[in-house]
Amino acid sequence: MFSWNIIGILIWVAIILYLVFIVQNIRKRRIKMIIKSHKRFKWPNFIITTVEILVLLVATGWMFAQTFMDNPDLDDASRISSSVKYEPLIMKTGMGNSSYVTINSAKKKMGSQTYTFYKAGSKITASSDYASIAYGNTALDVNAEKIPYVKKELAKKDKEFQRAYVAIYTAVYKKNWQNGVGMHAGHLATRYYLIRVPDRSFIKQK
Repeated sequence: MFSWNIIGILIWVAIILYLVFIVQNIRKRRIKMIIKSHKRFKWPNFIITTVEILVLLVATGWMFAQTFMDNPDLDDASRISSSVKYEPLIMKTGMGNSSYVTINSAKKKMGSQTYTFYKAGSKITASSDYASIAYGNTALDVNAEKIPYVKKELAKKDKEFQRAYVAIYTAVYKKNWQNGVGMHAGHLATRYYLIRVPDRSFIKQK
């Protein structure tokens, strides 16, 4: 089956082949200049070399950004296909207060924070970069505003699950040539967990 990601592979191959070409071309022109003109420097030769290297740098930089630095707009329906799955949380009981989610914080200069919670059939631990907790009357946490959740749908799920659920947002790159350039077609763009609990007392700090 044809994959649009072949476009990106072919572009990278073309860049590598162009690199080989300019290395050989620079060497050939330099040898010719020394043999025929008995000179080691000529402005025309220098300008051609500079243009070839600039083209290589621009092409490589552009492809590097497309491949490794891509940051698509999650509302861009031409590139992204998204869905939200709502699942009820399972309360963890034991010593102390029962809780829906446990926060584990690394108290360092470059600190990190993870959220651990349970849903039907699985335990999930997610980094705070890809998860947030909403409690009280607010169904959407400030950090989750970057994700295109539908507030009306969250309000509906508040009633259905008594404010104890996780809204799992999944965005996938569509299979088209635009995403194929960066070799992202069909791949996961991001997954985000919006953890909804009734109030702060259902959050345990580890």
